[in-house]
Amino acid sequence: MNNNIKQIKQRGVLSAGSLLFQSGFSALLGFAAFFILTLKSNLYLLGIYNTVLAMMAFFNYFSSLGLAAAIIQKKEVDEKDLSTAFIIQTALSIFIIIVGFFLTNYLFVIYKDLPKNAVYLYWSLLFSFFFLSLKTIPSVLLEKKIQIYKVVLVSLIENLVFYSAVIVMSLMNMDIFSLVVAVIARSLIGVILIYIMNPWSPKLIFSKSSAKSLLSYGVPFQGNSFLALIKDDLMIIYLGAVIGFEKLSIVTFAKKYAEFSIRLIMDNINRVAFPVYSQFQNNKVLLKKSVEKILFYEAFFIFPIIIGAVFIFDNLLKLMPGYFAKWQVALVSFYFFSFSALFVSLYSPLISLFNAIGKVKLTLVIMIILTGLNWLFIPPLIKLFGFQGISIAFFIISLSFIFVFIKAKSAVDFSLQNAFGAPLISSIAMVIYLILIKFWIGRFLTNNILLTGLAIIGSAATYFSIIYRIKGRALLDEIKDLINTQRK
Repeated sequence: MNNNIKQIKQRGVLSAGSLLFQSGFSALLGFAAFFILTLKSNLYLLGIYNTVLAMMAFFNYFSSLGLAAAIIQKKEVDEKDLSTAFIIQTALSIFIIIVGFFLTNYLFVIYKDLPKNAVYLYWSLLFSFFFLSLKTIPSVLLEKKIQIYKVVLVSLIENLVFYSAVIVMSLMNMDIFSLVVAVIARSLIGVILIYIMNPWSPKLIFSKSSAKSLLSYGVPFQGNSFLALIKDDLMIIYLGAVIGFEKLSIVTFAKKYAEFSIRLIMDNINRVAFPVYSQFQNNKVLLKKSVEKILFYEAFFIFPIIIGAVFIFDNLLKLMPGYFAKWQVALVSFYFFSFSALFVSLYSPLISLFNAIGKVKLTLVIMIILTGLNWLFIPPLIKLFGFQGISIAFFIISLSFIFVFIKAKSAVDFSLQNAFGAPLISSIAMVIYLILIKFWIGRFLTNNILLTGLAIIGSAATYFSIIYRIKGRALLDEIKDLINTQRK
């Protein structure tokens, strides 16, 4: 048992580290690509791309029925389960692609300001969607063994191909076609590499009992995903038609930058958390410690990034001539999206916890509430505040993290102090420092580059020095233990 725990811990740490490295590298490329798009492209392009991605996500949710999650959660899977899942998903994917293709003409009825060449981006995403479905089983097998670091390498190369294509072709003023080429190239590279990392050959085996077993978990799980679809992606499709692509581009700009840290940190940690929670679901002591550790490390990274961004984002926009003038209209939305991202990061790992310990119905209830709140607040707030009402609604809805915490504490009695104590105290000190820099030093120091550098370096030093004084020895001992476990 001890050796098994050490192996899970070792693989979890390696996977988390690999994910963070890959995400860090990809984030740099992604930032460069996104920045060039915001700098070189027409204002509407971000809105179009976001809407098309939302449409593809709409198709994607109907194609999997939660089969990937069902395989990860199931303790023992055999070839019969895998082949059955593959057949179901492939058939659904082909059906969805056919439906998506015949819906093409309706896009130009719904979206009046959609340029004609946007159809090629939509078709390229349909094309890539099929290859995405082929990656599912090999990826799931690696994740189930908590060997996500192998999936990471594939993602790393995929992102390298995608963002490099976007950057090069955007600089060539290819506009929408830069995204078309990038999407197709990424999908082809990804499916080839994942089968190299984990060779697997589907067989023509279909078992009704396997299908029933997988779908009994997968359908409720996918029900949560479907609600997430209605809450997020269907809302984007709706917004593209209601506020137009230029204003949707402004919202996309603010939301993308505001959620940069939670996409980088939260998504990757949660991806490791789900299989780890599943392994410890019958051991309350280890499960409690796992929850506290995952919440701590998520807060450890996300708190300073979001807080720092709120204070210095406007200064960063001014570093590029003309950039601030083009995008300053997005600042208000950025602030509200940032605080929303902070609260979402608090409860997101707990959703993975509920799924891992079999409380899928509770997750479903939470998603129903969040979905209802989305559609309850966003349309009327758009009427009151225009497109800025979208970010205000997101902020209000994110306060529901309190309800999630109450439910999580009743399932696993973890310590909030162990999870958030040190990051919270360090963040308060960081806020005080940034207030002094922005509203006092900023009155005397007019050089934007020096002021921004002073804010970033000083706030980081303040945060990490205080958290080291609180948790330093414990953190060092834990790192030492992980290194010794890796060597053994």
